[in-house]
Amino acid sequence: MSDATGAGPDSLDRIAADLLALKEANPISYAEIGRRIGEQRVARGVPAAAAYPARSTVYDVFRAGRTRIDPDLLRDIVTALGGDEAEVERWAQRARQLRRPTEPTARQRVAPTARPVALPAPADIDRFPGAQQPRWWSPYVLLLGCIVLNLLGIMVVQALHLPIYLDMAGTATASIILGPWHGAVVATAGNLLGFAVGAPGAAPYALVNLAGALVWGYGVRRWRMGDGIGRFFALNLLAATACSLVGAPLGVFLFGGLSGHGSDTVTESIVTMGLPLIAAAFSSNILTSVIDKVLTGFMALMAFVWLHRAAGFPASHMPLVERLSASPEHPHPSARL
Repeated sequence: MSDATGAGPDSLDRIAADLLALKEANPISYAEIGRRIGEQRVARGVPAAAAYPARSTVYDVFRAGRTRIDPDLLRDIVTALGGDEAEVERWAQRARQLRRPTEPTARQRVAPTARPVALPAPADIDRFPGAQQPRWWSPYVLLLGCIVLNLLGIMVVQALHLPIYLDMAGTATASIILGPWHGAVVATAGNLLGFAVGAPGAAPYALVNLAGALVWGYGVRRWRMGDGIGRFFALNLLAATACSLVGAPLGVFLFGGLSGHGSDTVTESIVTMGLPLIAAAFSSNILTSVIDKVLTGFMALMAFVWLHRAAGFPASHMPLVERLSASPEHPHPSARL
């Protein structure tokens, strides 16, 4: 960890430059810094609704041309970058020494009278967990929409006799946006309501849908597989594998390998190659599941990008969405990492 003092006379611009150098030595995105700050504050007893800073607030501290720096926020940022207590205090002391005598402290400041003229912040300012959402926003609205999306997928596959499934687009969307257990609710409800769209045999396959929900949800949160396009593609392959490991035995046990689904044509084609029906059912399930889950995953990704850009849905757990949401004129700062 580098020293916080820097060479030459101190200034707010020098603090910003030194802080940027510290960040480059500990390369994490601005979104991750904000998330860590929020967790620090929650641990100190700050309510979650007020704990997570806006991305622009974090980004501005690293920018030259500022007229003030909040020492408390600076402390939180250096801590998020891995600074120990002594180093954190040195950074805060630098900011306190440069504060104008008439400038109010963070506790005294009620509302800024004017924002200083500065370089533009990123266009896609992130809304961290706990930030205010649009008035129409509710997790229940998204959950309901995702259940309907699953049912629409079942209807399309039945009408066109497609060899894929398309019954998990809503599950994937809910899982990567809200979390794995929200996705599990969509997975279960969608399959149990399959009878409403003429697919009563969909109910047992709720277990397959549930497996996909958990893989997608935990994949982007615990395993950081939403950090880049390659990792997200691998996540979809992992979801396909998990779904096949659950779905293939179900299909063999319940329907003897042929379920009346469009994928039966693939199974029958493999049988003509000389494989037993059960082996052909397993092979067919894996093949169609890979195609289906990759398509489903990227449909969910595009839905998340649209919702993040249009309504500010929080995406700090999935940097790929943040980068795809940034406009060409204002690329996301983390795209440089």
